[in-house]
Amino acid sequence: MRISRRIGGLGVGVGVALAAAPARAADVEVTSDTTAQFYDLRSPTGESVIARRRVTTSLGVAAYNLWFERPLDGSLGPELTFRARMRYDADYGASSAEEDLGNYARFVPGFTRGPVDLMYGYVEGRRLLKGWLGFKVGRQYTTDALGWWSFDGGSVRMTTPAYVAVEAYGGLEVRGGMPLSTPRWERDGVWRGDRTNFDASVYPSYQPSDVAPAMGVAVESAGLTWLHGRLSYRRVLNTGGVNTSQFASGLTTPVRYDGTRISSERLGYSIDATLPEYGGFKGGLAYDMYLAKFGSVFASIDGFVTRKLTLSLDYDFYQPTFDADSIWNFFASEPMNDFGVRGVYDATDKLALSGSAHARMYNVRTSADSATASPNITSQVNPNYYPSNGTPFDEGGTLAARYRMGGGIYGARATGNWGDGGDRVGGEVYGERVVETRYLLSARTSLFQWDDKLRPDRSAGSFAYMAGVGYLFGPRARASFEFDHAMNKLVGHRFRGMLWLTVAVTK
Repeated sequence: MRISRRIGGLGVGVGVALAAAPARAADVEVTSDTTAQFYDLRSPTGESVIARRRVTTSLGVAAYNLWFERPLDGSLGPELTFRARMRYDADYGASSAEEDLGNYARFVPGFTRGPVDLMYGYVEGRRLLKGWLGFKVGRQYTTDALGWWSFDGGSVRMTTPAYVAVEAYGGLEVRGGMPLSTPRWERDGVWRGDRTNFDASVYPSYQPSDVAPAMGVAVESAGLTWLHGRLSYRRVLNTGGVNTSQFASGLTTPVRYDGTRISSERLGYSIDATLPEYGGFKGGLAYDMYLAKFGSVFASIDGFVTRKLTLSLDYDFYQPTFDADSIWNFFASEPMNDFGVRGVYDATDKLALSGSAHARMYNVRTSADSATASPNITSQVNPNYYPSNGTPFDEGGTLAARYRMGGGIYGARATGNWGDGGDRVGGEVYGERVVETRYLLSARTSLFQWDDKLRPDRSAGSFAYMAGVGYLFGPRARASFEFDHAMNKLVGHRFRGMLWLTVAVTK
């Protein structure tokens, strides 16, 4: 739900005292989104393996113009804003035994059927000191070549007239097991959370969560409409104790290590340039300084061949990297190189056509001459024990069309993927239409066939359809319900119901 109105004398403080300020007018906005899902995953014998009754809802609030009045000439002046959003992500289909520490057969460490987390909540100041200074205080996101990340703390941004901005931030990384937090922003490779009431010998692989101090700096371009580049550095520390063994010995208490140590230290750069008459370029990389290797490299070139035709080339390199405490750093990694070509053709104002082709090259380090591939490789090992993987490829492509007519969108898509492990081909047809400006009708049907070359008995075809209805309360407010039915010979029939509710009312 969104309510926007003018109110006077509003005081909001998150580390900032506003009581001494003269009364100002402020805009307040409240938003809410709710999604409910109901489905079961069943085994081929018909037994319900996983039951899901999920309800996800978020509630957000924002207050604008808290301190400064808008300039009378309409120009952009100093601005003070407060934003926050909470999320409740419950699964009522899960068994309560999965939260029972005494039920060793069903208990899942860290699982809760109704988690609540603060997605973000901060006070932001912009264009202070004649446009030079900006800041944020509270829980906030950052996103750049290093990926999405969240922390509790503060950031300061200095924007100069020389088209350069400098940013510095510090605080605590948002981690699971902490109050109103989620583990989705941590580095991969460590299973950690709240170990309150856990015996030390129970689930030693489930590491205790503790505060993770973090700091970072960034330099980026500012004020250029055709070019944006950002160089960023971030360092996160692990604190507290950690079990040195992932398994309980059964005889002794697991050995623990205590001390401040590196969690991750990474350097990244990204660039985005566009020439409206010719095309654009995007590229970037992320380097893991602790592991001394690149985690990702990407590049994309868009060519505006005509006003209606755009052709693109893509390249993505990905190599798994993990938290420095993770045992996965011991094992050899398997990088992937993705190559792609895309095209979009706007045939008319209503009809758009697109197509793409892609290939993935696996670079599995199995040869004995890769000294860093595995700590088990030595000069005494028979090189024939590590045969070359031959650099396998997977290939695929997609063709799609979309048509707009009479308040509706209709489309079709065909796709295929082929590789040494198996093939998958199929397509779908979908449509969505608004009737009498209020009623929403949607439908989709798909047919896919997959061939599992490693397990031929698992090869099958799958047919699915979806039907949905909805009601539009306004441009940003709607309620809708979708029913899905999928079937194949392996698991029989699967059903899912989804309820969506988004309310946005302005006063």
